[in-house]
Amino acid sequence: MKLKKLITAILAAAMLLGNTAFAADMYATRGEVADMLLLAADDYNPTVQKSDIIKGYDDGELHEDLSVTRAEAIVMLGRAFGKLPMPTGHNARVALPQESFTDIPDWAKTELKDVFDAGIAAGTAEGIFSPNDNVTKEQMKLFIQRVYALYGTNEKDDFYASVNRDALNTLEIKPGRVLAGTLFDLQDESTAQVNEIIKEATSGKWEKGTKEQKIADFYNNILDIESRNKSGAAPIKPYLEMIDKANNVTELMNTQNTLMEKLYCAPFAAFNITVDFKDSTRYIPVFGVYNPNMTKDFYISGTEVQKAAYLKYLKTVMELSGEEITDLGLEKFHDFEKSLAEKMLNTEDMGNVDKFYNIYTLDEIQTLFPSVDTEKLLVSSGIQKEDKFLITDVGLTEEFARFLSDENIEVLKIAVKLCVILNYGSMLNTEFIDTSNVFNQEYLGVSGTYSDEERAAIIVSSVMPDYIGEIYAEKYFTEEAKQDVLKMVNDIISVYKKRIGNLTWMSDETKEKAIRKLNAMKIKIGYPDNWDTYLDDVYIKSASEGGSYFENMLAVGEASKKELSKLQGKPVDKSEWAMYPYTVNACYSDTSNDITFPAAILQPPMYDVNASYEENLGSIGYIIAHEITHAFDNNGAKFDENGNAADWWAQKDYDAFERLCEKMVSFYDGIESVPGISMNGKLTLSENVADQGAVQCITEVVSGLENPDYKALYRSMARAWASTRTREYAKYAASVDLHSDEKLRVNRVVVNCEEFYEAFDIKEGDGMYVPEDERVKIW
Repeated sequence: MKLKKLITAILAAAMLLGNTAFAADMYATRGEVADMLLLAADDYNPTVQKSDIIKGYDDGELHEDLSVTRAEAIVMLGRAFGKLPMPTGHNARVALPQESFTDIPDWAKTELKDVFDAGIAAGTAEGIFSPNDNVTKEQMKLFIQRVYALYGTNEKDDFYASVNRDALNTLEIKPGRVLAGTLFDLQDESTAQVNEIIKEATSGKWEKGTKEQKIADFYNNILDIESRNKSGAAPIKPYLEMIDKANNVTELMNTQNTLMEKLYCAPFAAFNITVDFKDSTRYIPVFGVYNPNMTKDFYISGTEVQKAAYLKYLKTVMELSGEEITDLGLEKFHDFEKSLAEKMLNTEDMGNVDKFYNIYTLDEIQTLFPSVDTEKLLVSSGIQKEDKFLITDVGLTEEFARFLSDENIEVLKIAVKLCVILNYGSMLNTEFIDTSNVFNQEYLGVSGTYSDEERAAIIVSSVMPDYIGEIYAEKYFTEEAKQDVLKMVNDIISVYKKRIGNLTWMSDETKEKAIRKLNAMKIKIGYPDNWDTYLDDVYIKSASEGGSYFENMLAVGEASKKELSKLQGKPVDKSEWAMYPYTVNACYSDTSNDITFPAAILQPPMYDVNASYEENLGSIGYIIAHEITHAFDNNGAKFDENGNAADWWAQKDYDAFERLCEKMVSFYDGIESVPGISMNGKLTLSENVADQGAVQCITEVVSGLENPDYKALYRSMARAWASTRTREYAKYAASVDLHSDEKLRVNRVVVNCEEFYEAFDIKEGDGMYVPEDERVKIW
């Protein structure tokens, strides 16, 4: 099992490189490939015979026992399935790029063209196909799976592609986005609803200080493009000049303290507060340092093309700000960020309390940073001194401390300037936005851009979320929907308790504590009972009063900092929400042991009062059960019913759980999301555990109905995750997103449910079939 998944991972990462060394008995023979293809193609080319697939050599012999080459294998694939359909819609968007190969043998050119046109085969190097390299069975299965997705006509071979065939062929990614699909389109609908709220605010006359007045004036500030362009980078120039005057680290840190007090921008180091993960009733001060602008994967394994796009972007925004920077300076800055990235926590470890909960005293921090006046930094941060401080990424912090020296002053000044520019550039003239759009095009494949109105609405809702959220909840959410969803949540929790009680790998002692955690779980649906009021005293100036987007953002920043400072020393209010009503998402909080489902996700098609119970279970029910399962994923399992990081497991039970998690890693590792792009099983473990637990749970809920309709359940689930993305974004997400690709959140999950095999008559030889000993169930 592990070896098989390892091979798949290697193949996907290399886009089917043919020069990987395998044991001789792992290569597929011509006869084995012909048999595989004959079985795979029967529903697509019913009249095909083995003799149509495998042809003889010049000596007239078939030589079925010989290893099959890449060229032979792909030619045989084309013969088995017949003329392949041209990729359209999603398949065209994520297809392997077309290449011009210089080493294709004459005998294969015609037959290979069809496969290349279908976007399911790649070379081993630029312009090189390596036609004579041998192919393994795993490589052949991968080719076949790509063909199944290309057709999307058989639920037994590619369930997700078949259920969503029409959607995948017609989904269009809107300008400025990298994604489209059920959930992403629902978020666009929510944004449109927010737009309506803002339009109503801007069309009326409101008393000064009301939330509607603040919404309207701030929105109009953002859309005052003429004034913003006229001011250009002038609002931040004094701060950039201040940075220039620093001659050493001490002076630069003093400048940073000024930036924190004036711009609420902390380039290098700052204190903040967060919930204490080991005593979630209180806050703990946290010390943080400079974080690279890009992801860790970008610096470790990014391409030269990506690096060039990033450096070009940085150079352009510097120039727009009136700052000169040499190519050498950019390279040194990139090397600085790369050195930090190499020491950072891996993305999958950022949610592991054992790795991010590190306690330091102020004296220890001072020793680590001798050139920083930590007492003064506390004051600038607005945080009071306490006995202990949290550092979440020790490796990053120590590496930054090593770099923070006078000999690196020029690179450090670049970092501080970029912090100011990247934080505030988009609030200035539109050239900064245009530059960002170009970078997104080159790096993520984004086409077009949000309209000015769309962008303004998104900004207003992110800066004034409680004002927008309160109005949104009144207009777009009903008590009926809340009660229906609450019933479903309780149904799922009830079944979850039963499932925990029936686990064979967990002792009664640990089961009791797990059920205690479920009983203590709090449920938040729709919108909060109370709204934050810290913006009530903020004076938002209209343009006629001389107000601007930039200046009003500073006023909001000041209020936010004051509000944060007030929280220190107070007990944590666990009734507060982590999301806003207009957000199409859901979450579980480890430290509050609660689940949150905002109003916006509780709308059709995710939740529909006119849909069957099974259909709603397959959509919003999946999300609900997924969030519940996060209480017991590899990270959530380390927190108790009170939201405190604590060891509540019997050791043998936790050992068994970890072994199951290892199996889950292998179950996903190397599995393709789109051609040539595979999942990282370690990166996505927590979300995969939640997905698997969710579907097992909602399947059991349906099994308790009088006439369970499993087909409706699973098809609804597939439709809920229908999506498309740019190929560039798919590559990016595979390296940073804790979630598996939407397709795998369906196909890789249902195959662990016996009810799925029975409902769709899945048998060995079907593309969706997974042998029983390879299936993984935890919760």
